[in-house]
Amino acid sequence: MGLTPVPEAGGVRFALAQAGQCLSLPDPASGVRLLVATSRSASGGIMQPVQAIGYTVRPSLEGVVIAADSDQLLLSPTPQGPVLQAIAFNPLPVGLPLPLPNTLGPAAKDRLWLGLSTPDGQPAPQATVAQLKAATDRLAQAPANQKTALAFAAARMALAQGDVTAAATLLPPVTPPQGLQGASPSLAPPNAYSIGPEKPENRFVRAAINLLAGNPGAAQPLSESGWYAWPELHVWQGLYGLYAGQDSQKTTVLLAQGVEQLTHYPAALREHILPQVALAVARYGQPDTRQRLDTLPDGSFYDLARAIRQVRDGQNETARVAFENLTASTNTTVAAFAQVALVRLLRETDQIAPDMAVEAYEKLLKQPDKTTMPNGPRQQATLGLAVALAQNNQPRAALAQMQVLKPSLEMPQDILAGAYQQILYRLVFSTLHTQAGQHGLAPQTAEGLSVEEIVQLVAQCLPNVADGEGKAKLLAGYGKLLLNLQKPSEAQKVFEQAILMQPSPLARSEVQDLLAQAALLQGHISAAQRATGQIAFAALEPDLAARKAYDSARVAQAQGEPDKALSLLAKDETDAGLDLRGQLYEADHRWAEAVQVVGRLASRALPQSGPLNEPQRILALRLATDAAAAHDKQTLLTLKGWLAGRTLGHERDTLLTLQLQSAGAATASH
Repeated sequence: MGLTPVPEAGGVRFALAQAGQCLSLPDPASGVRLLVATSRSASGGIMQPVQAIGYTVRPSLEGVVIAADSDQLLLSPTPQGPVLQAIAFNPLPVGLPLPLPNTLGPAAKDRLWLGLSTPDGQPAPQATVAQLKAATDRLAQAPANQKTALAFAAARMALAQGDVTAAATLLPPVTPPQGLQGASPSLAPPNAYSIGPEKPENRFVRAAINLLAGNPGAAQPLSESGWYAWPELHVWQGLYGLYAGQDSQKTTVLLAQGVEQLTHYPAALREHILPQVALAVARYGQPDTRQRLDTLPDGSFYDLARAIRQVRDGQNETARVAFENLTASTNTTVAAFAQVALVRLLRETDQIAPDMAVEAYEKLLKQPDKTTMPNGPRQQATLGLAVALAQNNQPRAALAQMQVLKPSLEMPQDILAGAYQQILYRLVFSTLHTQAGQHGLAPQTAEGLSVEEIVQLVAQCLPNVADGEGKAKLLAGYGKLLLNLQKPSEAQKVFEQAILMQPSPLARSEVQDLLAQAALLQGHISAAQRATGQIAFAALEPDLAARKAYDSARVAQAQGEPDKALSLLAKDETDAGLDLRGQLYEADHRWAEAVQVVGRLASRALPQSGPLNEPQRILALRLATDAAAAHDKQTLLTLKGWLAGRTLGHERDTLLTLQLQSAGAATASH
């Protein structure tokens, strides 16, 4: 059973019976981005490769695998199966050609279907409140066979007046569907209910009204791929993505395409939609996307969007003045957004310290009146507080704030995931840096968290970070923490995940080195050998080459091949390399050679003055033991002079004295 790609206008659909997840992973061989759609039931795979501009659909046993050469290409889940599209202002040709855009004319599909134009393509006259009441009265008195048409007409009138609550109330009732699942938008019922096959214009307006009225479940038909065939409906698919908290990079392109289009809607409806669109494009859009905001009308919400755009464009001082002015806006929502944006700008430009930002955000969030700090600004302030807490070395408090936030109109999924990644990355790598300086597992944060507690926090929050190169780096650091806690089994699993997500062959090789270490600590020699064999670019990176040789030497040691291990370590002068060479010489009772390499290690590790820590004391006694076994009186005398009376601990001091005496290097005491 094979799966055949179905070309659509602007996309290619894959009709999986029960689609699973859509993933993006690097090809381990080439590093190219792979778009993968999994299947929850047997649907078959692609039998023959399909080559197209910018992508290749690869053969597969099950599901879909696409090698994407362009960042424009996205594989998105839809009710009819995953769809491949190029989302950009000048998209690659994917699927069937799109018609020429008709976003501003009165015959545009959105205007016709929303009731903003008459059926003959003329602008519809604006209905008055009295006319809407009359339409509602007619609906109440109409016979059953006329109610559906009259209900949609009245709902469209209310929508044009910007009263989305009334519009949603006026929509005709729905009943559970009978079959028709997976049909195209022209035939399929609304997401879960229908009075039978509904006309596409009615399906669209029902979904659009429910979206604006805050009923996202009933708006899900807007996510269907078939609507994409009409460019004038792209903005509505973007609106669905915005309200659902979907990936901002896709939604902002779709929204930006419709900015000018929305300015031609009736004022009441426009003001219900365009401010949110403008803020989203300003906050998250790429430079070419933000240029579409040039046509914004006047108004405080649009001034706020322009100020946010100025921050994104690097005009920080101009934006600061604008935010300060907008904090005095009579529109309380605009004023609240401006207050939050001002704190964020001051922190991002280092004009205030993290603790000051924490205090400022907490003050904003303590406002009990929801009219002065509505939900939208409150979510933005919560996100800002979480980031500031992390910067203030309070990761547990930061992650507690993050738990409050969910994907929504104000919080796209990728922005949430990015904040989690930023907080966890800072926590993991600052801990590793502290450990490297302290050589221990002391509390690592201002909250007094131990490394064990930090590892638990990271494990709990990692699922909130999106897969990709950034998560691969985070996983590599997290795995190192696990290794430091002597948890090689858990570390090995983490490193294996990181390798799958890492597109860079060099960075992947770095993780292979860590994977080999974790495998060796568990005695998994074959796994360590495989990981070492997959370390690439060793010839171009001397440090990586040394680590590959070291890993190979440890494998050889575990396999009982000390000569091979010593050969691999012949030029290794790192601390780890000298330590392993010393172990090999000691195991073979080659004491003089052991003294040479352990002595070089000690000369770097033992300070000339001051007390010795535990690893330094162990190293000093190790050198003395090797020297005594080699009858190396000179090394013992040198070590005695270097220690200059510093203690190794009572028992070790006694052992050292005995070794000095046995070599004739001392008389009675140390």
